[in-house]
Amino acid sequence: MLKYYFKRYEVITQGEYPANRKKIMVANLLSEMETTFDIPLQISFQWEQENEEVIALYRQVSADKNL
Repeated sequence: MLKYYFKRYEVITQGEYPANRKKIMVANLLSEMETTFDIPLQISFQWEQENEEVIALYRQVSADKNL
């Protein structure tokens, strides 16, 4: 499942979309990840340790919110 989200992220960042469209796509991706992986609003150290790959991708996508 994580590979699916990573691939979507790649499509968004490498695609020839207008900037405002990319922002919407990234926001939707983050929202879907939050739901799928039950990402809490306040991420605890324990949750982060148990979900290292998920949080790494989530932070990477989140950092690119303002493409």
